[in-house]
Amino acid sequence: MNSLIRAAKARGAIVAAGLVLTLIMSSCANNQRDDSNVAEHVKPGGSFLVPAEYVMFPQPFYGSSERDQALLFNVSQLLDTKARSHRERAEVFYELGIIYDRLGLEATARTMFMNALVENRKYAAPYNFIGIYFAEDGRYQEALDAFDSSLELDSSDRYVNFSRGIVLYYAGRPQVALSDFLAFYKADHSDPYRQLWLFLCEVKTQGREKAVENLKERFAATPKKAVESNWGFDVVRLYIGEISLKEFFSRIKSSQDHADEYADHLCEGYFYVGKLSEIDGNDALACDYFSLAAATHRYGFLEYRYALREIRTIKKRYGLPAGASPATSDGGGL
Repeated sequence: MNSLIRAAKARGAIVAAGLVLTLIMSSCANNQRDDSNVAEHVKPGGSFLVPAEYVMFPQPFYGSSERDQALLFNVSQLLDTKARSHRERAEVFYELGIIYDRLGLEATARTMFMNALVENRKYAAPYNFIGIYFAEDGRYQEALDAFDSSLELDSSDRYVNFSRGIVLYYAGRPQVALSDFLAFYKADHSDPYRQLWLFLCEVKTQGREKAVENLKERFAATPKKAVESNWGFDVVRLYIGEISLKEFFSRIKSSQDHADEYADHLCEGYFYVGKLSEIDGNDALACDYFSLAAATHRYGFLEYRYALREIRTIKKRYGLPAGASPATSDGGGL
């Protein structure tokens, strides 16, 4: 996401939400359909199903990683030079947590966010990340308590609503999640990712036909300038049938001269096409698209995190071995 999927505040706390990757597996039983009569071609584990023309990989590009590492050094220096009060130190630890998370160093990021709360228990922002990590560990009530604490301290931070909505969505409680997604969407009608996640939730609560109708209305009400300036609306247009899959991937390919942007679009594009395949009932194709999203290694995007989670869920559904997953942390594990 150019988007919601970057680290909180600076990158949009959707990266935060993005960490809710392995959450609430116990709820899968509530969401599982009867697979006994599923056609063989929708089951994962066979041939790779994504058409060759849609298979693309980003070129290695280390510019953003190098910038983050330089930023990491500069911010760390503040702990010894300028951060004197507990409040100032808490803010520095929080910023360090965001950077470590963006670099894929989740275990260290967790420590930074906890340090921020040790310095200042009334600092709202770290609770959002801590809640996401609790959910990732399967500690769901503690996750919700953390989100509530964040909102009590700062009721204006709608990214916490998004984080909580994500947890509830994957926990098999989309009806409860809907109010959080609506609150997040109402805070900014011109963001495509708010429209997309509200759509995904409405598919589960109102059915696909009604969800598409609602998405069309929201897209039609979006200012033209916003649509033209945000690539994410290509995903919206794909979802409502305005563009074909071939045109969608052609638009992604047109950004390949810009390495970071190209990788971002591939990560997002593959994830959301995977979700569309999942909605269509083709789990095998969805799993393959999620695998391509994970292959981009865009740690700072929730689409990367959720792609791994989706792959595990699908494989578990069919009793397939999990296999090796791309490393996403320095020991925090997924």
